[in-house]
Amino acid sequence: MALVKPFIFQVVGYQNRGKTTFITNIIEKLRAGNLETAILKHHGHGGKPDITGMKDSHKHFQAGAAASLVEGDGTIELLGNFKGEAPIAELIQLLGLFLPDVILIEGYKQEDFPKVIIIKEESDLLLLERLTNVKAAVAWPECLERTRNHASVPVFPLDSDQFIPWFLKQI
Repeated sequence: MALVKPFIFQVVGYQNRGKTTFITNIIEKLRAGNLETAILKHHGHGGKPDITGMKDSHKHFQAGAAASLVEGDGTIELLGNFKGEAPIAELIQLLGLFLPDVILIEGYKQEDFPKVIIIKEESDLLLLERLTNVKAAVAWPECLERTRNHASVPVFPLDSDQFIPWFLKQI
């Protein structure tokens, strides 16, 4: 497979649609195929993401450090604050340091990377018309037929692995 590194792909949908679980499944399948994945998640629910734990790195960050990075046995944990919002291009560049084959972006609906939309309710179908660069949709069982009737892109059932072979062809 000819792979231009990294391949960037978005998983989008409204809150509580199963994006994180869906991405976890993709990561596992890619890992089984010896493809490394990095994830960029947009915390779009207001406020800062919860940073829990009493590790020293968390204490440093909570005390006001602009960034706190810990390395141990080849694994790093990075907590950081950008002044203002972090531009997505810079976040992707940062993830590129890890040399992934694939960068999956959860959220950032308005960005123009190739994307799949998770559809759970009929009201979610509006995303198929409003978002750019939509390559596929994945629908919950209760909305699968309506999504297939509405979409002009391939539609896959959420409760199957049919999306993965299609996705691998995109890479």
